[in-house]
Amino acid sequence: MSDIILYGLVGLMLYQGYVTIRLVRSKAFTRAQKWSQALFIWLVPFIGAAATLAVLATKKDVLPQKPNDQ
Repeated sequence: MSDIILYGLVGLMLYQGYVTIRLVRSKAFTRAQKWSQALFIWLVPFIGAAATLAVLATKKDVLPQKPNDQ
């Protein structure tokens, strides 16, 4: 395998790993949302990670609100 392809694949995996770690540390999503987004990151290479990172950039790091039981 060519070195440039190998470096590209390693770079892609590092990028996806970085986005996954950012997602796991985020408090803006529920556990189920994090699982869904993590699957999206790894099943749709680069595009999934880029889309998830864009969403993370727009969200504040606050706990998700639960509906009020009134």
